[in-house]
Amino acid sequence: PELFQKKLRVDPQVFDAILDQISNHHIFSNNSNNPQLPVAIQLAIFLNRAGHYGNAISPEDVCQWAGVSVGSVINCTNRVMVALL
Repeated sequence: PELFQKKLRVDPQVFDAILDQISNHHIFSNNSNNPQLPVAIQLAIFLNRAGHYGNAISPEDVCQWAGVSVGSVINCTNRVMVALL
């Protein structure tokens, strides 16, 4: 839990509660041949970015941490923001 909280800035229980609230949002559905990342991964990417400030959290840094492309980091961040609003 310590590393989880350090990277995502929330307790695992809070993460699960947020995930339950947003996982059925239509923004996470598509008819593309390229499936989206699981909602839990998208939320983790968003929380990692939202919980840090400045140069330490560029999309390039997050893509290395998450093992995805820069475009995926941006798309995941945008999708989760829409789902939260």
